[in-house]
Amino acid sequence: MDLDLSSAKLTQKKKNSEGINTQILRSICVKTYRTNITKHHIDVGDARPITLPPYRIWSPKTDYITQGLVHLKEQNIIEPATGPWAAPVTLQPKRDRTMRFCIDYRRLNEVTVRYVYLLPRIEDTLDALHDAEYFSTLDLRSGFWQVELDEESKEKTAFVTHDGLFQFTVMSFGLTNAPATFQRLMNVILSGLKWRCCLVYLDDVIIVSSAFDQHLKDINDV
Repeated sequence: MDLDLSSAKLTQKKKNSEGINTQILRSICVKTYRTNITKHHIDVGDARPITLPPYRIWSPKTDYITQGLVHLKEQNIIEPATGPWAAPVTLQPKRDRTMRFCIDYRRLNEVTVRYVYLLPRIEDTLDALHDAEYFSTLDLRSGFWQVELDEESKEKTAFVTHDGLFQFTVMSFGLTNAPATFQRLMNVILSGLKWRCCLVYLDDVIIVSSAFDQHLKDINDV
């Protein structure tokens, strides 16, 4: 991971501190980790399993799904499924005009009991920045995939493709309570630091300080 400070309004001495920060960030950005602090649970109450047929997808575009499955299986993010749940797959265009395959969890979300856990207010976040002079931002790598699912919930994330039925081993995007679970996790991990030297909104972390030397310390602490 490289840091470009060429356009930053810093003295040369401060820019020379780039190496320190690069080493810190390089040590945590090599791979995607799994947390053992919490696991995501999907509570559907007494709802019966929902099995939906796959959407019709033009044959040449199924290559995008195949590539996505290979990528997810290599990282142990998905595994073969045999349960009664099945959600359809849909393709969504990316900025580079290729396609990303997504899971349509709308029916699952309809029967999921929602968590009551509020995300930070934007106004409070902005107020906390009023006297800060130095800022560093971190965007967690595949943040949701760092949270494992409990065994009971895995089968509920199953999705059907032309290559078979698969389920997630980690928290998937599109699940109704995923943001609440992730925000709760981040609040636990950064307790004692949040609002003092960093702000958290899901997988985005901003480190704020009023002095440069303190900022280096805050980066190291976070």
